[in-house]
Amino acid sequence: MKYRPIFISATNTDIGKTYTTIKLIEELGKRGLKVGVLKPIETGVEEYPLDGRLLLQAVQKTNPALKEFTCKDIVPIQYKLPASPYVSKAGEKIDYASIHAAFENIAQVSDIVVIEGAGGLMVPVDEKLYMYDLIKEFNAITLLVTHANLGCINDTLLNINLLESLDVKYTWCINFRENEEDFIKTTLPFYEYKFGKVLSVQKNICEILDSLVMNRD
Repeated sequence: MKYRPIFISATNTDIGKTYTTIKLIEELGKRGLKVGVLKPIETGVEEYPLDGRLLLQAVQKTNPALKEFTCKDIVPIQYKLPASPYVSKAGEKIDYASIHAAFENIAQVSDIVVIEGAGGLMVPVDEKLYMYDLIKEFNAITLLVTHANLGCINDTLLNINLLESLDVKYTWCINFRENEEDFIKTTLPFYEYKFGKVLSVQKNICEILDSLVMNRD
């Protein structure tokens, strides 16, 4: 049984995409699925991709077929400068063939592939593409991760409007890295009015997953 990929994005950088991706990997593994993971592009790479290494360690615990895979296998494009891929690539052409080849290698030995984007949806990849273009490139369902700080309403609604304009299936959730008590006072009343129940990575990972990729290709 194969499932559509899940594409993890966020309202900005440093929101908790990698943390959320690992939580999803763990939950998928508990459900008996062979999980694969791909981070097509990682910037700010010195000796090795920091996010990629964490993702690889997590996924190897659930999928023995990935035991011999390396960080390069799941992060095919790596740049040193911690910036958008457009800037980090310094005029080079991005090798999209290597990204697709990496995905296919992972998908062949996995029931589902979780794809972690870089930064947010509007991060420029090259002269023509933005990070959101990779969602349709992989026919993925999207999980949007947002923060809980003051201002998250604006960030969340802007990103949701973009996803809806792209006509892709998505779910959104909050990563409570901090400010949960303030969030309950300043933000939760509007979210409950607008959306009803609000899901968080910390409390609702099972429900988040249920709303995502449990549809067959």
